[in-house]
Amino acid sequence: MSLPPTPSELQTTWHRTEAAASRRRFTHWLLASSLGAGALCETPKALAQDNKPLRIVVPFAPGGSNDIVGRSIAQQLTARLKRSVIVENRPGAGGAMGTEMVARAEPDGNTLVLISSTYTMNASIMKLSYDPVKSFIPVAMLGMGPSVIAVAADLPVNAIKELVEYSKKNAGKVFFGSAGVASFQHFAIELFMQRSGAVLSVVHYKGGGPALVDLAAGHVQVSLGSLIQMQTFLRAGKIKLLAVAGPKRVDLIPNVPTLRESGIDMEASNWWALLAPAGTPMPLVDALHREVNAVLTTPEMHQRFASEGAEALPLKRSELEKLIADDTVKWAQLAKQTGIKAE
Repeated sequence: MSLPPTPSELQTTWHRTEAAASRRRFTHWLLASSLGAGALCETPKALAQDNKPLRIVVPFAPGGSNDIVGRSIAQQLTARLKRSVIVENRPGAGGAMGTEMVARAEPDGNTLVLISSTYTMNASIMKLSYDPVKSFIPVAMLGMGPSVIAVAADLPVNAIKELVEYSKKNAGKVFFGSAGVASFQHFAIELFMQRSGAVLSVVHYKGGGPALVDLAAGHVQVSLGSLIQMQTFLRAGKIKLLAVAGPKRVDLIPNVPTLRESGIDMEASNWWALLAPAGTPMPLVDALHREVNAVLTTPEMHQRFASEGAEALPLKRSELEKLIADDTVKWAQLAKQTGIKAE
């Protein structure tokens, strides 16, 4: 199905035959009709174009929270759209490499990027080859989850205050595993050290997954991330949780206090969303937005997020756009205060 022409295209191609113009108008009407309210229960034809797979680029390594959320959404969309939805991991530069690749992708609705809070941090600490605002169109908010601070199971601490004191007494010997330079974990732990006085040596990995593997193995002693990515190691008894970095305790781990309850004045929650390259036709963006939100309201996805200590959070596209703008300002201020810089 051909895409509806833009106003500029209409002006420059008006000399075409009336028959061709009629076909374009009919195609535009048909596409708009198929994406209307009456088609909510049908798979939009606009999203099944050419039988191509819908690609969700996760700009981080496998195993991290972005990857876990992305694969959950891809699985549900595959079933709903009756179309292959695949996840492609493209880690590097705190998520900027994979994001740049999507910014340059064909804006045909077949390629999306899964972003998280890190997306709103990168502009303040590195020179990007894309514009975080102009290069993308917000498609859908996915969910939000508070971060948790975890330590290796054999570290002799069982509370945040004990970790702070232990790190001071063992300066240079307590290592924090970060998902990468200027990643969400990097920002959050710098803020934690600023607010608590803890002395941690930050080790950067290419994603949250590898950092957690080394935490479980005891190669690093501390990590911070979403509960969604900690679950496997927590169930295996490889790590201990000391605090929730969100506004309230999590039902899944009710005995773990918040940082504020532990005397540290800070919060650090992560969120996930989907963006499309700028220029993607709005009928496709609207269809994707509606289909993703429909997936998020299913009992399966609510249970999936809740079981991992996160929350499915469908928002309007305008609300997601505001969240991105507000967080960009917030993290820019923090970068200036803490001196975080990309390598």
